[in-house]
Amino acid sequence: MRQKLCRRLEDLEKISAAVAAAQRARTASVDIEALRERIRAAAEAWHAVPENQALLAEQPPDFLYHRVQSLRAQLAEMARGHSRSAHPGGY
Repeated sequence: MRQKLCRRLEDLEKISAAVAAAQRARTASVDIEALRERIRAAAEAWHAVPENQALLAEQPPDFLYHRVQSLRAQLAEMARGHSRSAHPGGY
């Protein structure tokens, strides 16, 4: 029984190490600077539309602050490899 348990623990450790290596390889392949440029370009394109500028001007600063904080939290979750299937607030 003890040998079987030790063998199973060794197998689990190998699987865990393989999963961790795969996650490191996946995150290492992401070009952070290119991703930042894409996000920046998308934000500038969105802000260039006059209707969007008017919409932002109508919003109270507290609302915008909380939306930005929510977006940052979601991006941090995605960067850590966690993602929600349904994003509150329309993100």
